[in-house]
Amino acid sequence: MTTMLEEKDYKEEKGYFEVERPVTSSPPAKLTLEQASKLANGQPFELIKGRMVFKMPDYSHARTQSLLGAKLVNYLEANPIGQVLTELTHRLWPKSKHDSRVPDLSIILNEHLQADEKYPTRAPDIAIEIISSDDAWTKLFAKAKLYLEKGSREVWLVDHYEKGVLVLTPTARRWEWSTLTSPELLPGLQIELSQIFTFPNAPAPTAPKREPEI
Repeated sequence: MTTMLEEKDYKEEKGYFEVERPVTSSPPAKLTLEQASKLANGQPFELIKGRMVFKMPDYSHARTQSLLGAKLVNYLEANPIGQVLTELTHRLWPKSKHDSRVPDLSIILNEHLQADEKYPTRAPDIAIEIISSDDAWTKLFAKAKLYLEKGSREVWLVDHYEKGVLVLTPTARRWEWSTLTSPELLPGLQIELSQIFTFPNAPAPTAPKREPEI
């Protein structure tokens, strides 16, 4: 089998590093998820028809993902109806060894948790994608459509540049600009968007009190 990491160049495209295969006389073999996992060495990636697409979030993407994940963890600790997971690989085509998708955050409700599954074969109840600055909306909508077809009941496209969240369901879509809610799936959830788009500043250090000299 062709050695992937020795013979390939990397290029940055749309916020990802894509692995390019060398030109050969015969078509290169498609990677399986197991083969790709070994090559990735712990780095998150998606597998598209046997081709690895590494996920390379920038600072703003990572910060928003962290803040939103923390809010969801707090909510689910107080309301234990499911779990939120970061960069979880989903095998949305169970019969294919050459395809996987990885939402930035996955919310899976208790009734759909499968502890014995290494990679879920159903899309999360809520699939969350954090938008990168050069993401194309056509590709984002195509990915959202895929999640909804494979079992998601909501898809959140989190735009930290416009400071809003586009919520998509199988029948509707809406923008949230102030407070993010999900009444049907996450009752009582209220996330102020200003709190996930702005990292809290640490208080300025204060000078230690000097004890009076005796």
